[in-house]
Amino acid sequence: MTDPLSQLLADLPHAEPDLGRSDRVRSRCRDILARQRPRSVKRRSVHPIWEPLVAGLGGLYLAEVIREALQLSGLL
Repeated sequence: MTDPLSQLLADLPHAEPDLGRSDRVRSRCRDILARQRPRSVKRRSVHPIWEPLVAGLGGLYLAEVIREALQLSGLL
């Protein structure tokens, strides 16, 4: 390390965590998580509505792509 800035950086003391602050942050996070309602409590599912709709639209799109390809190739 011949660069003066690199030498200054190398001489800096190593960072040490503040254990008290870590404990306080951890405690606050646990309190917030404990107050939140569980995610498994009666979530209304939109799965039965969207899945057939997306599958149907995808099927229509695929059919149109095939029809267009056949038309362009002269087979239709």
